[in-house]
Amino acid sequence: MTISRIDQEQKYQHGWWVRYFEYGAKRPVAQKFFSDRMYRGREFSYLEAQRFESHLKEKYNYAERRQPEGSPNPDIRRPKIRNKANKTGILGVQRSRRVRPGGKIYEAYIASYPVAPRKNKLHVYSVSKFGEKTAFRLAIMARILGLAGYYDKRYRLPNQFEKAPETEES
Repeated sequence: MTISRIDQEQKYQHGWWVRYFEYGAKRPVAQKFFSDRMYRGREFSYLEAQRFESHLKEKYNYAERRQPEGSPNPDIRRPKIRNKANKTGILGVQRSRRVRPGGKIYEAYIASYPVAPRKNKLHVYSVSKFGEKTAFRLAIMARILGLAGYYDKRYRLPNQFEKAPETEES
């Protein structure tokens, strides 16, 4: 469920755009544009957009259909999992063909995760060395552990109850 502001000077479009997405949907189930001119002002068009949003929430039983459970913000649509580069179904884990320096081609699962802002790390697990299932599972575990380490360091709160080291006075 989103309410977005649209201001396009070239097309003389000013107003609020209300869209309702089902969880995981690419296209909105319902949408409507509330023009400032039609509703006689920015504030009035926003009030109408909010009324339409509450109508959609009742119509589609929004409170009971929010997914996934326990998500910090379940209103955000699910990221696209299947695409050209990723056929595994696990975000950050992909199967690819790699070329060794000697020119030999091999199949591998690659796990990628952030280690710092704008810096990623890759782990490569060969299918011929580990086998199909084991390489895939190792790649998933590498991604999970890498993400856990990254977010643990990034969002760890300072320990306020730890005592400062005592200095020796002579």
